Amino acid sequence: MQTLLRISDAAVIALHTADYLARAHGTDKDGPPDTAAEIAARLNISYNHLSKVLQQLTKAGLLKPERGPKGGFMLSPAGRKARVRDFISAIDGPPSVRTCLLKHKVCGYTTCVFSDFLKETNRRFEKILNTGISRLGR
Repeated sequence: MQTLLRISDAAVIALHTADYLARAHGTDKDGPPDTAAEIAARLNISYNHLSKVLQQLTKAGLLKPERGPKGGFMLSPAGRKARVRDFISAIDGPPSVRTCLLKHKVCGYTTCVFSDFLKETNRRFEKILNTGISRLGR
């Protein structure tokens, strides 16, 4: 049986990073950026893994890097307006919902015993995917 959601550790790190940066800076565009080391320490995650995620989020235009001794990362204007879906997509590609718990549908039934559960779960997942990153965790 397959898992219901497929979200990589890197995508989870991306979401936690976005949430941290949104909380740390709010609407303040002029505050000092956070370094990768600061973010890794605050989130208690691997600096090396975080660095790879930061590169992908920067490439996707969701983060704004600042170079130099006082450099670091902030959400870009696009990142502040982005949804959870955008951060997951930047790392894992577009998220998809599951309509069957099996890899290949093998039952001959027109309805599934998990049908209502999957419909409700997918509805709730879509709602989370469409949540703005600035509203995550609030």
